[in-house]
Amino acid sequence: MKTTITPYLLKRRKTADGLYPVYLRITQNRSYSLYSTEIYIEAKSWNKKGNYTKRNWIKDHPSADAWNNKIFQIWNEINRIIDENEGIGRKEIVEKLNETDEASSIKVHGYAYQYSEKLKDDGKFNPYKQTRTSANKFKDYAGDVSFDEVTPYMLNDFQTWLAKDKKQEDGTIEKGNHPNTIASNMVKLKAVFKQAHREGIIEENPFDHSIYEQTKEVTTKKKALSIEQIQNIEALELDEGSQLWHVKNYFMFSFWNAGIRFTDLAHLKWENIKDGRLTYTMGKTRRAKDILLTEPAKQILSHYEDESNKDKDFIFPILPDMNMTVSGYKKKANSQNVIVNRKLKDLQKMAGIDTNISFHISRHSFARWAKAKGLSLDFIGKALAHSKRATTEQYLDSLSEYDADKELKELVQSR
Repeated sequence: MKTTITPYLLKRRKTADGLYPVYLRITQNRSYSLYSTEIYIEAKSWNKKGNYTKRNWIKDHPSADAWNNKIFQIWNEINRIIDENEGIGRKEIVEKLNETDEASSIKVHGYAYQYSEKLKDDGKFNPYKQTRTSANKFKDYAGDVSFDEVTPYMLNDFQTWLAKDKKQEDGTIEKGNHPNTIASNMVKLKAVFKQAHREGIIEENPFDHSIYEQTKEVTTKKKALSIEQIQNIEALELDEGSQLWHVKNYFMFSFWNAGIRFTDLAHLKWENIKDGRLTYTMGKTRRAKDILLTEPAKQILSHYEDESNKDKDFIFPILPDMNMTVSGYKKKANSQNVIVNRKLKDLQKMAGIDTNISFHISRHSFARWAKAKGLSLDFIGKALAHSKRATTEQYLDSLSEYDADKELKELVQSR
């Protein structure tokens, strides 16, 4: 039995505010049944020549993309029902579409926000922000859908949508997302669905279906400054105590300590300095770091030393010395990182550097400099706590602290 599915603007059901409902008309043997999409629009926004290839039934509306995608996903669901139920009639198709369970009342976006709050409470501020960003993008694409409306086909199509350039209301073009950004978005969204599956909200996770194909990350070339560029920054003469002066100190201290991440730098306390060494636990990986303090690093620290310093005091004036929650400190560190990155652009111009600088580039630059000086890969791997290279990890296991100290001294002496 042939079934035809057609998006349809039902003009005989005009609402009090002048809107018309959009239905999908399911036709068999010249008889049809209607299924509501719960979308209401003005007649001028309806494109009766719209098709499934272009997904352009709704036009000139802020929610056009999301609503067109919703129509397309319902069309996909109808076809799935037909494929899985040979000979099914149009009325039975509508009945199956109308079948609801507990999941139908739980929206993906709202649940994702609740899930992100738990991440925030656990001090995982970056995953908290990334989860919300991913949830917002998915809502822009699909609308405020519930878990039971999401299919593997929808997830694949969402990734295609993320990669496309999008025209904004002001006429500007928003460039599509990079494959690595898309992959990251999908990882965060997958975590939301995984938690929903654990809680019994969904019986099957669409991310686990063989039809779903996640965008693969691509290898990108990491930016790093040359030795000359690092020296140009180090040589900048700035007013002591000024914001740029502090930012330069933060960046160079990071460089001379194998690219310590900004959040870790912000959380350093004087108790982390002992016997000429810097010891701390990295926030990202929770791995312990123990590195020799070189003379350039000691010189930077001398600007912040004071007789009133206590072990529990922060070394650098980035975070306030007051009682805050773990998530509160991380949020503050992230906001300060944005400010520091902005100021690094000023230092970049002053030093005559073309490469765009961010704080994290100090880490890449240290590795580049160390490699250029001929230091061993095992030392570089240990200094960076580089866990993704099996060969480097193998060398790390056999590297003694004495060898690392010796090579780090050689690096400083070769300036």
